[in-house]
Amino acid sequence: MEILDLRPSTVRLMSSLWRKGPAVRGCLTEKPASPNRLTRWLGGISDGMIARRVAARHLAEDGPAIVSVGNLALGGTGKTPVVTALAGNLAESGWKGGVLTRGFGSPLSGPLTVDSGNVLAGDEARLMAAALGVRGWPVIQARHRAEGLGYLLKNNPGIEIVIVEDGHQTAHLGRHLDVVILDTWTVDERSGTSKILPVTGSVLPFGPWRESSTGAHRAGIWLLETEDAVPTEGMNGQSVATFTRHLSLRDPRDGSTVDSPNGQPAVLSGIARPEAFEKALQTVIPTEPSLSVRFGDHADYSPRDAAVIMRAFKEVHADFLVTTAKDWVKLEPFWSEGPRVLVADLEIRWGGGLPLPELVGERLGAVRDR
Repeated sequence: MEILDLRPSTVRLMSSLWRKGPAVRGCLTEKPASPNRLTRWLGGISDGMIARRVAARHLAEDGPAIVSVGNLALGGTGKTPVVTALAGNLAESGWKGGVLTRGFGSPLSGPLTVDSGNVLAGDEARLMAAALGVRGWPVIQARHRAEGLGYLLKNNPGIEIVIVEDGHQTAHLGRHLDVVILDTWTVDERSGTSKILPVTGSVLPFGPWRESSTGAHRAGIWLLETEDAVPTEGMNGQSVATFTRHLSLRDPRDGSTVDSPNGQPAVLSGIARPEAFEKALQTVIPTEPSLSVRFGDHADYSPRDAAVIMRAFKEVHADFLVTTAKDWVKLEPFWSEGPRVLVADLEIRWGGGLPLPELVGERLGAVRDR
């Protein structure tokens, strides 16, 4: 497969360095290598700074239940689809709520209520708005989360629960519950019972981690991406839930599902972990792609970018282009004359044991009934 890597040079460099070091999970089973003395020291500084910042948050005595979904690693761990699936399930259970997101990649600081057709809103925010608006859950984009929360509550009376997307490191915004997606973990049996132990590696800039594994202990629920049966308890008593990601192909021209498309595919992605997306596509396209075009995460596509993609597509004689829903919402306006596109939609499926929506509902039921 030919790779056209159009990501910023710093992103390509760091990705290359990190690949030579500890493995990064997308359903990873191996434990990352232990950081050296320098990176452990820098990680300790990072942990201390985040701990002091998070300690400044305040939780209002009245108001809705607030839950965050975050992680310890950089992007690509599934936070946005997890939030969308969790919110959808809670809506089905009768909760009245909303989602608060920063809106990465957007020039708008907010706060604003996201319309899925607003091309200036964040790409992931638009996807969540499209999925949750029909369920009566607004999506609020705000660079400053506390302001966004105030805006959400002022304009949506009666809100019972707020989900803060990518909010684990957010300060000045108290939560009743933090959910953390663990990118890597191990099973510890030293206590005589099997428990999950979070594992990380070197923090930025030496590795793809925002903070060390100690950050996971602020959470009440750990979420693992795996099909395997795992212990349901973390080292400090955290509840453990699991999920898997499943792709399906959609033709955006008529919304139809496409199974095993014929012809030679090419791939386009502007996400944090393009390699993981390309590997996952093996489950839905029968032929290895002839080309992969990689843009930076939250790429803001332009007509010039579309022309570059189309030219590369023609050079490899591909029959159709496969891209993510996150990329298509931004690329579509420039693609009226382009080749056939199939959108890879992502579905979250909760694993065995007590599913995440039930765990969250169970934890927050007392907040609603107080």
